[in-house]
Amino acid sequence: MIKEYFNYKKNPFTLFLLLWFVFCGVFNALIEVNGEEAYYWLFSQYPAWGYLDHPPMVGFFTAPFYWMFSNPFGLRLGMLVGNILTLIVVRKTLLKKDDNLFIWLAIASIMIHVGAYHVKTDVPLLLFVAMFFYFYKKYLNDDNLKTVFFLAISIAGIILSKHHGFLMVIFTVASNPKMFLKKSFWLVVLFTTILMIPHTIWQYQNEFATIKFHLYNRIDMGFSWETIAYYIGIQPVVFGPLVGFMLIGGSILNKHTSDFRRALRFCLVGVFVFFLISTFKVEFHKHWTSIMLVPLLILGHEYIAEHQKWRRATKNLMIISVILIIPARVYLAHDFLPEKWTEGWDVLHGWDSWADEVQELSGGLPIMFNNHYERASRYAWLTGDIVHCYNTFDYRETQHDLMDLEENLQGKRVFQINRKRDTTRYADFETSIGKGIHYRVIEDFRSFRKVQVEVVDEERVELLEAGSATLKLKLTNKHDRTVDFASLGDRKVVLNAHFLKGLRPVGLQQLKVLNQRMASEEELELEVSINQPQLEEEGVYHLRFSIQVEGIEPPINSKKYELELD
Repeated sequence: MIKEYFNYKKNPFTLFLLLWFVFCGVFNALIEVNGEEAYYWLFSQYPAWGYLDHPPMVGFFTAPFYWMFSNPFGLRLGMLVGNILTLIVVRKTLLKKDDNLFIWLAIASIMIHVGAYHVKTDVPLLLFVAMFFYFYKKYLNDDNLKTVFFLAISIAGIILSKHHGFLMVIFTVASNPKMFLKKSFWLVVLFTTILMIPHTIWQYQNEFATIKFHLYNRIDMGFSWETIAYYIGIQPVVFGPLVGFMLIGGSILNKHTSDFRRALRFCLVGVFVFFLISTFKVEFHKHWTSIMLVPLLILGHEYIAEHQKWRRATKNLMIISVILIIPARVYLAHDFLPEKWTEGWDVLHGWDSWADEVQELSGGLPIMFNNHYERASRYAWLTGDIVHCYNTFDYRETQHDLMDLEENLQGKRVFQINRKRDTTRYADFETSIGKGIHYRVIEDFRSFRKVQVEVVDEERVELLEAGSATLKLKLTNKHDRTVDFASLGDRKVVLNAHFLKGLRPVGLQQLKVLNQRMASEEELELEVSINQPQLEEEGVYHLRFSIQVEGIEPPINSKKYELELD
């Protein structure tokens, strides 16, 4: 059986996987690591059962291989292995055997290409989604203990990769409510719960930081027909760019029925509608619907395999897609295009020189980036010097906020790099790759970011919609040290109230000058009066509090409180 599997004439899929590994491995070694990948590389440097904005699986996939090969190839090797395993599992789950067609679909899918060379949370997510459907298909035929256990592993893997992947589980169960009556179903629940204990403990120890992040840090974009049209129109491109139309069309036209196919259809419709509704309010990211790829491949592949015209069209689209995708991958590895063609594009090459220039400009001082976790992470990757990302009230928290890097800067002379140009406080420097650096030196950096600010009675925040409100605030010192707001000499420490429209500041009110001492975990209650700022337009706004050290940008000290102002 094994010998037959490696017979390339009888099994072209094996030959494809070998060539795919070599092809992608070469490019993975040549393509520069970008800011997002460098951010996930940080996860591998700080192993944990959770991170602020993501579950831990992306770190689990990258760390072991990076420890073996400390270079771009090693960083991405876990992604490539996960990508290949996903293809293997999906192939074993297909409802009709047609290896050539499946290879064409894989080669023509941008998502498959990206998953092979890009460190992303979606790569392990897709592997565990594929495993989930493979074992669910087996479960429907035989719910033995082995299948139940691996189904639980798949579900836990989905949650530990990306929390919204659990939608696949929810819609699968919704498609087959009879499962509630089976003992084996509750065994799956039990095993999954046990497997999730380490991550749950981490969440508890970190005050459910990830849940709070997703609840309170999304950017409120408001309703827009343009956003809805973009969401709908981009879906075929996400799964294509060209064969996405075939996969979606084939999945819709596939009329075969079974419990397994019903689960796939429930997941496709459920996930699509869920994120469609979410676009009514929050900023949409194209990769959120990536979990639909597995059911699309299974249902679409079956329909296309049974219809020769669709099969021929898919092959032709695959050829066109390769003509488009391969040069793009070559460009990622080597900058061969004329400068006038790439004017206005994001810079993809030469970042090592940028890091050298930043390092030289800083003069050896500790470096801190404002509101740019990707740039801070990229610098850390290129230099080996882990630097802090300081997030201000009008941005969002990142994993840097859970690390101790900011504490290490207290009282030091710091080289601060701002994300946006600020001619009044920052100097400018143009790097050789055209990326401007906006910088200044802070002589005595101080911050009280870990002093949390909460509104005691949140319902009173709504009084601001009428113009003004008196609120009771609770300050809690989450630093592992006593803080003294009066210890900075002539520099004031001010409690601020900020009004935001999306990420745009529209109002600031200085509430109190703080001069108290607070021991670690000590709580302090203050009563403040807040007035609604003058607004240019009505709509949804947010109130957020900061504790600002004079001369330094206000940090994030509270969640965002939503308001409907006019």
